[in-house]
Amino acid sequence: MNPSMLPTLSALWGAAVGLGLLGYFVARFRRFLILPVLAGIVYLAWSRLGALVDPATSGALVQAKGVTYLIQACAAVALAVILSILGLVPKRGA
Repeated sequence: MNPSMLPTLSALWGAAVGLGLLGYFVARFRRFLILPVLAGIVYLAWSRLGALVDPATSGALVQAKGVTYLIQACAAVALAVILSILGLVPKRGA
């Protein structure tokens, strides 16, 4: 995979915040709807960042993009999942 085909960090963070907030509000509205949102997060992360964990290509990609790209990509996916799960926390006084 060509390193230029990986999404930019701003695209990663934008998608993570957007999907995380979507998951948060969906979980507040209907709790069971968080499952499709989490499945979408996993699918998008795997389809866009799967080459970073492939042993055949990961070394070259990390060398081209840098270790900070890998760390920020993982952090962005974690943020999306955490925001979605925070929507499951019960409201105070409920």
